[in-house]
Amino acid sequence: MISDKKPVQDFVSLLSKHGIGHVILTPGSRNAPFIISLNGHETIKAFSIIDERSAAFVALGMAQQLAHPVVLICTSGTAALNFAPAIAEAFYQRIPLLVVTADRPIEWIDQGEGQSIRQKEVFKNYVKASFEIAEEASEGDLVWYNVRLMDEAMRLCLEGVHGPVHINFPLRESLYKTAEDYSKDVKVIERASTQLKLSDEELKNITNKISASKKVLVLAGQMAPNTSLLENLAAFAQHENVVVMTEAHSNLSHPDFITTIDRLIMGFDEVEKQFLVPDLLITVGHNIISRKIKEYLRSGQIEHWHVDVSGEGLDTYKQLTKIIPLTPDSFFKSIAQEKYQITSSYKKALLEKNNKAAIASNQFISNSAWSDLQAFDTIMQNIPSGYDVQMGNSSVVRYVLLSDSRKDLSYFGNRGVAGIDGCTSTAVGASFISKKPTILITGDIGLFYDSNAFWNEMVNSNLKVIVVNNGGGGIFRIIPGPNTTGNALDKYFETTHSRQAEGMAAMYSLNYKASSDKASLQEGLDWLYKQKNCAILEVHTPRLDNDKVQKSYFNYIKENK
Repeated sequence: MISDKKPVQDFVSLLSKHGIGHVILTPGSRNAPFIISLNGHETIKAFSIIDERSAAFVALGMAQQLAHPVVLICTSGTAALNFAPAIAEAFYQRIPLLVVTADRPIEWIDQGEGQSIRQKEVFKNYVKASFEIAEEASEGDLVWYNVRLMDEAMRLCLEGVHGPVHINFPLRESLYKTAEDYSKDVKVIERASTQLKLSDEELKNITNKISASKKVLVLAGQMAPNTSLLENLAAFAQHENVVVMTEAHSNLSHPDFITTIDRLIMGFDEVEKQFLVPDLLITVGHNIISRKIKEYLRSGQIEHWHVDVSGEGLDTYKQLTKIIPLTPDSFFKSIAQEKYQITSSYKKALLEKNNKAAIASNQFISNSAWSDLQAFDTIMQNIPSGYDVQMGNSSVVRYVLLSDSRKDLSYFGNRGVAGIDGCTSTAVGASFISKKPTILITGDIGLFYDSNAFWNEMVNSNLKVIVVNNGGGGIFRIIPGPNTTGNALDKYFETTHSRQAEGMAAMYSLNYKASSDKASLQEGLDWLYKQKNCAILEVHTPRLDNDKVQKSYFNYIKENK
């Protein structure tokens, strides 16, 4: 069965020709032609999710794992606006989403008609492109026009830098009529693949600069797992003047890399800080979480190269001097093969400091009071090999980054915009696609905010959830500023509460267990990973002690490094 709307018929046919096989549908009437046409489709899997905000993040999690577009379709009106947070996250995380919004006919916009808003280009700041289909086109040039636009939208999701693309579909009533499908022969325009490379002269200039630099720092932000990049970067890191710093969500873990940046540098004095700041900074990936490394790198005079296939000038550290429009993999493959004659103590000294910081960290945590710090350390040490780790935001991801990244785990998180609003839904979508055992580590506010993530058929048994409940937004006791606002800290910043996840787990028929100290946490982790279905382990920590323990932790490392 297929809708009688020719643009919808052509759209569905194009999806199949582009190999796009996953669609999230949210309930409504204006999008009925899509629902009719996709329900029971032979090659496209359609799923229904009631909450549009959650649905969009589920789609984002699916596309994160597929590295291929997932389609997101809603009815007209405010339903579309609920897609916005996930679209913004996808834009900054470079995840391909094809967003389709059904709309009222253009003459009824702003005329008091229900469920109608100004939907044309409504996401224009956070998509690669916006298109609007010529409504009710059934023959001639308008059909050619619509097919061309839809085909371009699908290509754009994956062309160059991946990202979301929006198509607005004005649709007239009647919305429920069906017809024979005449769209089998829609045309797909192919785009030839190309590959950039360094010219011989540019390669020589780059290698000369690297050879002349006593201190070269490679800083890696958020990226999908890439074995080839890891191998080429590890080869480059063998040089005495090269230090590689990564964070968990870069998925680059190696014995010669520093994967716990804040643990190393939070206690640096001025001399150590000046030693850390490189002559040459090479950055890859996006979104570095560590505020301290940003502060350090913004304070000196350094040369900064950013390697990104888009050619965008990401000047996070206000030092950018060169943009290298290559994939990080091809860049490091080119320069790692070159021979360098260098004498430098940079790598050796920082790796020694990193090792001392690790020893001090283990000493402190093993003797510390129960807190977020001890809970996260126990959690990270006990994740079984082979798991995907979906990280919540705010204090959660910062505690995760205090543990050494593990090569046997893959790390993901919504660090494009870094909101807490869809972390659980993203984990649901990602685990549904990957089929890999997946652990979501999140905070109480993030879990409760996105509780509708469990209100759909896509919650799989391979997903396990750990929620660290410290009674509020613990991040506001860690970062400087909120603690100077008096009683506003508790009420408006931290938003303290006494809620627990047990009732929510019961509502969604999820197994649940709670812990409140290290012994019960260990027992809870043993229980969680044995569960045959999705389950929640809630870890209670002392709200008023966590920031004090963390401060003592960094002071101890400073004194014992």
